[in-house]
Amino acid sequence: MNKRAFCFSAFALSAFGVLSALAQQPAIDQSRQNAIVRAIGKAAPGVVSVNVIQVEAERVLDPFSRDFWDLFNARPKVLLREKQLNSVGSGFFIDNAGHIVTNYHVVEDADKVASVTLADGRVLDVELVGADKRTDIALLRAKGANLPSIALGDSNNLLIGEWAIAIGNPFGVLIEDPHPTVSVGVVSANHRRISPSIGEGERLYQDMIQTDAAINPGNSGGPLVNANGEAIGVNTMIFSPSGGSVGLGFAIPINRVRRVAQEIIQFGHRRDPWAGFKVEDVAGLHSDFRAQLGVAVDTGCVVVNLLTTSPAYQAGLRPGDVILGINGQRVDTSVDLDFAFWNLFVGDPVTLDIDRGGQRSQIHFRIEELTQ
Repeated sequence: MNKRAFCFSAFALSAFGVLSALAQQPAIDQSRQNAIVRAIGKAAPGVVSVNVIQVEAERVLDPFSRDFWDLFNARPKVLLREKQLNSVGSGFFIDNAGHIVTNYHVVEDADKVASVTLADGRVLDVELVGADKRTDIALLRAKGANLPSIALGDSNNLLIGEWAIAIGNPFGVLIEDPHPTVSVGVVSANHRRISPSIGEGERLYQDMIQTDAAINPGNSGGPLVNANGEAIGVNTMIFSPSGGSVGLGFAIPINRVRRVAQEIIQFGHRRDPWAGFKVEDVAGLHSDFRAQLGVAVDTGCVVVNLLTTSPAYQAGLRPGDVILGINGQRVDTSVDLDFAFWNLFVGDPVTLDIDRGGQRSQIHFRIEELTQ
């Protein structure tokens, strides 16, 4: 091959390579627009930073009296003044009316919920519509035009291993940027029950969604999103020895969040569910007392106090009955019942599996509202 022919061949090969690369570029660009990217594009505009203000009193020395008192070697005058602390959590729009869901613990100690910052940079004033401490959900409302809401998914239809995207504003006070941060993982487990000690016995952390998507301080209240861009949970907590994410994050399922939000919008608060009886753990009762009550089982909860006006009494429940299950879930201790009832809403049906002197039966009634 002469020199001219060689140069032409080299040029042809080079040109072919360039043309091939150009031909492949659209395919590469298309592959970058995967389901995760599309889901983030749908959901991220609806995520907000929740800006709260907390005022603390601090002791300071009076600068006008310090030098004078120093002359006499005496203690200078101490003044009290208010110190304003700003903190940031996350939240997201759930409808076009401006309602924003976040965690109750994001606003719990705030003296004022000042505003929310949208991903497009807008800062809107908000009001606290209502909150439910037991489910750790708070509802805010912002006023404005073109408010981008996130579609709500179905947390009863989750698959272990499906994509889970945590969107929020971790360390928001340190990163002055309205765009939310995204971390991607999977649904690691579902229906996780957290020990009552985590919520100090006052918060319902059951049926939680577990994910290994990184959740960090400031992510609380932001959405956990599926591959369709739908919110399937509210990012709430992590388990970590260091305080940072180690792949053990938990979100409140969106189906519960949806019902709490609907209650707050309609009634201004979450109505307290009421069944009208109290129980004691069978395992904790003295054998003589168990025999006196006619308890014939070793686990479950025995009814020790029951109001005759309660829905449970009207349905046939009686003192001495041992509750073994509720709505298909096994009951071993009173904690199991507490978790179950806290997850119910006024009007929900209840089926109790009971043992009465060795005879098994079921009691059916509906939850009523606890009123004064």
